[in-house]
Amino acid sequence: MIPFRHVVRQLFVERTRIALTVLAIAWGTASITTMLALGEGLRITFARSGKGMGEGIVVIWPGQTSMAYKGLPEGQPVRLTSDDVLALRQAIPEIDAISGEHRTWLTMRRSDRFRSGRVHGVEPEYGPMRNIITEPGGRFIDPIDMRTRRRVCVLGNDVVAELFAAGEQAVGQTVEIDGRPFVVIGVMRPKFQMSTYGGPDWDGTWIPVTTFEAMHNTRFFGNVVARPRQARDMDRMKTRMRQVIAARHGCNPADEEIVNFWDTLEGQTVTMNILLGLQVVLGIIGGLTLIVAGVGIANVMYVSVTNATRDIGIRLAVGARGYQILGQYILEALLATAVGGAVGIGVSWLLVTLVGLIPMEADFFRFVGRPIPILSFTVAIIVVIVLGVIGLVAGYFPALRASRVDPAEALRYE
Repeated sequence: MIPFRHVVRQLFVERTRIALTVLAIAWGTASITTMLALGEGLRITFARSGKGMGEGIVVIWPGQTSMAYKGLPEGQPVRLTSDDVLALRQAIPEIDAISGEHRTWLTMRRSDRFRSGRVHGVEPEYGPMRNIITEPGGRFIDPIDMRTRRRVCVLGNDVVAELFAAGEQAVGQTVEIDGRPFVVIGVMRPKFQMSTYGGPDWDGTWIPVTTFEAMHNTRFFGNVVARPRQARDMDRMKTRMRQVIAARHGCNPADEEIVNFWDTLEGQTVTMNILLGLQVVLGIIGGLTLIVAGVGIANVMYVSVTNATRDIGIRLAVGARGYQILGQYILEALLATAVGGAVGIGVSWLLVTLVGLIPMEADFFRFVGRPIPILSFTVAIIVVIVLGVIGLVAGYFPALRASRVDPAEALRYE
């Protein structure tokens, strides 16, 4: 049986060294948990805003030929239409969703309020792909809107703020787009969006692609948006898309300039890997700090064993077992580690809470969101495990030396 009171009393004998050791452990723990919390907050913030434009999508822009092919010179424009989108959907099973996109700048009016902004002609699959989720009570464009060329629109939340009074219900109301009346069927739910082309979605307006083409007498898309069924299908899908477009437009299928791809999945993967690497680096720095503190514990325990050599000898001479001596000093090390760890985690929690209360006002945060440190359960478990290992290792070897003291030699020790 290891007397717990005796262990605590022995810690107070070396209280100066123990206090410094506990302080070192607390500093290391606070450092590692705070840094990991900051890293986790950044990871979640950038992951959320990185998916604001759409998760795992590819944007396709038509280009022009860079190779002569079958008697046609290079430099021929490649223009994509609804027929091309239909052919891609039918020929490539890896495509989960696809939509053409028209884009122009038009004047909008409601009552005495005016604005000029982007209007997009899109298909029903566009909304879910681009994470344009409407507020409750509204909806995105559907196949019936497409088939009947309805004059309906979905508005970005900034567009609503400009055209409607504060608190006014937009869904079901009528706005004029280029002088034509449109019924508002949905308002985009606010979101963070780090990536964009043409402008952020909160400033956009979307109407059925068939309505757009009837209004402007055009059929050529500015770009196409597509999403594979699975992330691993992305490369094959892009290759097959180029082949199908080349076959339909009489181009060389090896010509990479006929269409240009923006693979957002690739960019999102790179960003997540960078943030993961940042967390690893922060964890290593914090871990090294804890190891230094562990060396301090080992030092204190070694000094304690040396100073208590005579006392250990007396205890062994009157019948104490080696495992009891071993257990005592390991318990001392673990106790000092636990106290330091608890203080460190408490300080870290306080710092994370205070950082979360700091007001952050800037246009940058509108795109990426406010990065708030997150002291997660996983981080706490990792720190506890690291602390336990350090405390065990730091206390084991001095304790082993204490348990092997020769009673006769110890009693002669001054």
